[in-house]
Amino acid sequence: MEIKIIENINKDLFNINENNNMPAFALSINGIYYQISGFKMSGSEYIYYGEYSANDAINLSISFINNISFKIIIKIYEICNKLNADINKINIFQEKNIKGRKSFETLAKALNLPENLIDFIDIKDIPLKTVSLITCQQENIINFIAEHIKYNDLSMQAFRKYVEKVCDFKEIIPENYSADFQFPDTRSKSHIEIDEKYTELINNFKNIKINNLDSFESPKLNISFDISSLDDYENILNILENNKINIKLFYELLEKYGLK
Repeated sequence: MEIKIIENINKDLFNINENNNMPAFALSINGIYYQISGFKMSGSEYIYYGEYSANDAINLSISFINNISFKIIIKIYEICNKLNADINKINIFQEKNIKGRKSFETLAKALNLPENLIDFIDIKDIPLKTVSLITCQQENIINFIAEHIKYNDLSMQAFRKYVEKVCDFKEIIPENYSADFQFPDTRSKSHIEIDEKYTELINNFKNIKINNLDSFESPKLNISFDISSLDDYENILNILENNKINIKLFYELLEKYGLK
């Protein structure tokens, strides 16, 4: 490495990490200079790593990034395309178990997803399999999903199920998003009864949050609450005690339908 003044340098291609506070590093690929870190720095003085192949340059630049999110993954894929790099020799794809033609096609298509949907996938750590299902849809379906998450904060599991339902009913999805749109009710009698009793159960637990995170694929209920005083704690205990029979009846219902 050496300190080098470089006037004519590409500062954009590798600028994919918004939180990069590293020094200004640079390298060259086929005689073209690229800045690979320290994008908040100004000036023309760089710590120069020398001439690199496209594959090695990408791997080196990634080593300066602490948190490799989905948004960064798809930008890395874009860099690979622009530099004609061998994606099979990019370490991060192997580390993230991203392999096969379909996976890389998903990354390519994901670059064109609405920005808020990319951010959501990033934050919620949505599996690539679900992302692939989204990217295979037509534009109105993708926009419908993107609009929905603007107004609804879904868990990863809830989002996955929502995407599957949208894709199942894509023939009736309107061209433009509408909050009033309702999916046809195709639930079985058992699920309708469980959902109704679950809603009743939640309403009995004031100031206590009850969640089932997998749509009753398992009987697990997550119960949580906040307290600010001993009185709050005692009130919570009273609510829990008074609802023992409701919990008992609910689990009897799950057992009736073979879900416990």
